[in-house]
Amino acid sequence: MIADKLVALRRRAGMSQQEVARAIGVSRQTVSNWELAQGAPALDKAAELARLFGVTIDDLARDDVEIMATRGPAAPRDVHVLRALVGRTATVELSDQVLSEATILEVGEVWLRVSCEIKRAAFGRPKVERARTVRLIDLGEVCAIVMDGPDAGGEA
Repeated sequence: MIADKLVALRRRAGMSQQEVARAIGVSRQTVSNWELAQGAPALDKAAELARLFGVTIDDLARDDVEIMATRGPAAPRDVHVLRALVGRTATVELSDQVLSEATILEVGEVWLRVSCEIKRAAFGRPKVERARTVRLIDLGEVCAIVMDGPDAGGEA
């Protein structure tokens, strides 16, 4: 949901609602309403929010994209080694969980985009369903990346 994503992105950026509002030319109350799911930004404001937080409009709008971010700005990182892993499958160890068989889709200056399978319990159904999702992970959350498969070169 876009409301949860906006809260996570704003906190990760270390910004207040007022600072976000000022940056994109709306009132603090408008930002608050978006974060409380009492409305959603128009396309032009969504584009400004995406630019402000270094994500895409798709990241904000798609329900199958989860934002995983720390509570404050992360220190800059040298990510050139990680970029060589794009398209490969790995186990991604985060500060609070492990993502097995994650396909690395993109490595940015701040974000790691992966596709992974998750298990979801469906209300009223005895079976757990498996679904593929995209996770946009703050690089500050990544502890290690271990390559999967026969051509695995080890830990990054």
